[in-house]
This record gives sequence, structure tokens and C-alpha cells, in this order.
Amino acid sequence: MKFSATTTILSIALGSTQCTAFTPFTSKPFASFSLTKLQMAENPSESVFLTPETAKKCIDVANGTPLYAYSMQKLNENADACLAFPNAYGLTVRYAMKASPNGSILKLFNKKGIHIDASSGHEVKRAMDAGIPAENISLSTQELPANFAELIDLGVKVNACSISHLERIGQHYAGTGQKVGVRVNPGVGSGGFSSSTTGFSKTNVGGPSSSFGIWHE
Repeated sequence: MKFSATTTILSIALGSTQCTAFTPFTSKPFASFSLTKLQMAENPSESVFLTPETAKKCIDVANGTPLYAYSMQKLNENADACLAFPNAYGLTVRYAMKASPNGSILKLFNKKGIHIDASSGHEVKRAMDAGIPAENISLSTQELPANFAELIDLGVKVNACSISHLERIGQHYAGTGQKVGVRVNPGVGSGGFSSSTTGFSKTNVGGPSSSFGIWHE
């Protein structure tokens, strides 16, 4: 499959639902597969932070290769808003790096004192490679990595998301008093009714439809 030498530009801001993109499209169909072009009907006319001039500069710098452009101003603004959230007993802000594991973004948030929420052992490694201290990383994952003990010993905060996770961690650290977090499915979750459903919308963060966490009962 060959793709035309176009550049993808995304404007992303922490906590923002706005996103505009110039989407690459396939230039030739591949063998026996019939592909639908992903080309937009019209080029977007505005962006959260890019102007036509700065977009052109990004494209020129990329020289035909894929490119993502991020607004450091928006990232800083939204990070500061999270850090300023009212709290009575202290606050630890964590960035779910699955949103974008870009090293520059991780380093920016780390400098601001924001911790990391990782969802896999690979994300933990990527965060640590970016200079994030192990003790500032929380790992909640469906599949406990094979080197979970190494990560815990380094200081990563691991949350058990199933009974089998608890058993494996408990067996490895038997008699040591090792602390471990527990992710509980309380039986309900965020979400609700939507125009596309006739009943309660499926949610993946809690409730009978969710596969995350240890069932509260």
C-alpha cells in the first residue's frame, strides 16, 4: 500500500475535544483490495491554534513526511487549570499518556509536576525513557507485565485490576508488606442516555459492561 506524501497536522490540547486534521489519502488501491479514499471533502478553514501560514511552515519543515503539531500554549493552559483544581486534602494530577505519548509532552507535564497514568508496561518504559521518575508513574493495566516486580521495585505504583493480579503480586511479595493499589468496579460507571440508544449507554469505566477492575461484590 502506498500513501501520497502528504502531511498530517493535528491540533491537540489537554482536556479539549476540539481537533482539526489534514488527513492523508491513498494514492493507489492495493492489489485486490478496494480502498475508500480518506480525503476530506474540503480542506479545513480553521484550527484551534494553527494559521494557514504556520501550517504551511510545518508542512515545509516536514518535507513530505508525516507531522503532528502541538500547541504548547494550550497544553500549558490546560495543565495549569488541572493543577489549580480546588482540593481539600491535596491533589495529584496524572496525565493519561495513552492520549498522546509524545516525549516532549511528557517532559512538559513532568516539569509542571504532573504525574503519569500508564496503561501498559510499554507505556511505563516510554515514560521512564522520557525522564519521568518511576515514583511518579501509576500503572493500571488489563495484562500485568511480566516484569511487574521490577517496576514495583523501581517505585512504579501498580494497581491490581483483577484477582489474578492480586494473587501474582501477593505470591511474589509474600510476607514483605508490599503495598499495592486496587482498581474496583463499583457496579456503576460514567455515561448515561444518548440519542443513539434506548437504554443506558455502555460505559467502559464501570458497571456490568465494563471489563475494568475487580467487581465490588
